[in-house]
Amino acid sequence: MENKDLIKNVGTNITMCFLEGCPRADKCVRHLAYDMLGEEKTCGNTVMPSSLKANGECGMYFEAQIKRYAKGATHIYDEIRMKHYPTIRGGVKNILGGRTSYYRSINGKKLISEEQQSRIAALYRKYGYDTDNLYDGYVYSY
Repeated sequence: MENKDLIKNVGTNITMCFLEGCPRADKCVRHLAYDMLGEEKTCGNTVMPSSLKANGECGMYFEAQIKRYAKGATHIYDEIRMKHYPTIRGGVKNILGGRTSYYRSINGKKLISEEQQSRIAALYRKYGYDTDNLYDGYVYSY
């Protein structure tokens, strides 16, 4: 997958960095976003030059590490027995962050992080269910 596709998956509201001379610019999502999308945007949030310290450290550094997010879970309860449904559904709802976030995640409007996927898998294993095919698909992003 190309870097430009990964940056576009982050979203249009990302804070961008245009600071030159940063020793970690090639590994920072904020700088990569500026390199990839800077020509397309005319305004937005940016990292200020005061963020880059003399020792090369930056408080706004966001490491460009590719992660696999789940997108949608419309069939997450298909194999669940009715007696476990309320408990598992409540657990999934809590993991995904409440009612609004839950519905947005289930319908694919909000991505489900690797950490949330891991917690959901642990919940399913606790009740003896298979954790394969819980999600509609996956998206790779920073």
